[in-house]
Amino acid sequence: MTRLGFVIDHAKCIGCHACTVACKAENHVPLGKFRTWVKYTEAGQFPAVKRSFAVLRCNQCSDAPCMTICPTSALFKRHDGIVDLDSENCIGCKSCMQACPYDALYIDEEHGTAEKCHFCAHRTELGLAPACAVVCPTEAIIPGDFDDPESVVSRLKARGDLTARKEEAGTRPNVWYREADPAGLVPTSTNAAGGYLWANQIPGDPLEAERFLAEAEEHSARTVYDVDHKTWWGARVSAYLLTKSLSAGLALAPLLAFDAEGGRLPAGLSLLAPLLSLLFLAVTGVLLVTDLKRPDRVLLMLKRPNWDSWLIKGSLALLAHGAAQGLWLLIGILGLTPGALPGALLAGFGALSALAAAIYTAWLFRQAKGRVLWMKRGLELDLALQALLAGGATCAFLAPALGLALAPFAALAALSALGLLALSLAEPKLSPPGREAEYARAVALLHRGPFAAAHRGALAALAFSAALGLAALWLAPGLLLATGLGLTLLAGAATALALLETSFVRAGQALPIS
Repeated sequence: MTRLGFVIDHAKCIGCHACTVACKAENHVPLGKFRTWVKYTEAGQFPAVKRSFAVLRCNQCSDAPCMTICPTSALFKRHDGIVDLDSENCIGCKSCMQACPYDALYIDEEHGTAEKCHFCAHRTELGLAPACAVVCPTEAIIPGDFDDPESVVSRLKARGDLTARKEEAGTRPNVWYREADPAGLVPTSTNAAGGYLWANQIPGDPLEAERFLAEAEEHSARTVYDVDHKTWWGARVSAYLLTKSLSAGLALAPLLAFDAEGGRLPAGLSLLAPLLSLLFLAVTGVLLVTDLKRPDRVLLMLKRPNWDSWLIKGSLALLAHGAAQGLWLLIGILGLTPGALPGALLAGFGALSALAAAIYTAWLFRQAKGRVLWMKRGLELDLALQALLAGGATCAFLAPALGLALAPFAALAALSALGLLALSLAEPKLSPPGREAEYARAVALLHRGPFAAAHRGALAALAFSAALGLAALWLAPGLLLATGLGLTLLAGAATALALLETSFVRAGQALPIS
């Protein structure tokens, strides 16, 4: 076996950036993008100030999460252990950037595909060292085979004085550091609020997050030079989570009115609910496809699926959900009564497929090893409650016009809203194992930091929705009032879910990871 990697000796690194320049020249890395870069940190007070350097890059992980999450197997492991990328099979979904805890991938905007360090594979195949190692004037970058006990890197590692970045992420990295200042390797151990040496930081969520953390924590060091930390998923992903909840909820909530003996949904609801569910599912699909950098390659997910990726498994869940709702709609259009057993089986299939469509994103987010907030425990329940809230509120709005009782749907929405409030209060305790400190900082961004206003707005909307839903149980409104109550409940629920999803997606990407 061969397992290529690096030892980077920071006792020798002088911060000259020769490695960065050589990498960009050798691999035609676009302006503003980096496969390897040097981070500067400083500690102490003038004149007793110490500057340290950290060479950051892809860690060629033995358990590479970027490979696991990639839906088309564009990322793959070579026979020599190098994690390489076939850009011809990349659809530009950006999920690999979320999966990488080392901030090591970027999008080549010209081609719309991901790119990363591949250990200069075109050189190693010829027996040559990577360009970064060749040009290092102090030989601080040492490449080698960790599976060869006689290699220089293996002998250095055997001494026991090397450290790696984020071993707690379970990636088994193959880049090890000697005499590196922890401030350069642990992104949350410094603050960058004072600005960089030669440039201003780029405005955005990561900068706001760093400013908040700088005020909330005292650090002995600060970052004075680094590269841009981009947030890859934006409004389309937040909107997809909302429309998916609506689609799944409109399949789940009507089952409250399911006639088990007759095997049918009430007239009107049997048409309107699956029709709206399919409509929101279609919008969900459009949002997902248009968020790709290469939407023209979306069919690669069918031609060469990576069955380890929850992007693929989730797509199947969405297709199964769409098929179930299509059957319900067809039955409603044809005016058929399937009978007790077939109707119950169809209802069961519809419920299971809708639930799968609602919650699969929890497992997708857990594959995003770089975004610790998204890896929180109990996210499946959170997403299921979001779907039930969306579906209950929508059906509460539809019920009066369809001659159905408002109360069951209002109660479902109220209980779901209360469940989401409880989960939000418990959120600080839901850290993934082994990443408690990092998770606490991410939750602080959401609850007290730059995203707190949106998050508190979501909680207020949830409380309002719960109160209104419970109040509806004690009222006997006429058609007009019931419709107004249903509309107000739907507006409150939609506001809550939109704010929840937006703040969650943004805060998850704001915590610095390199």
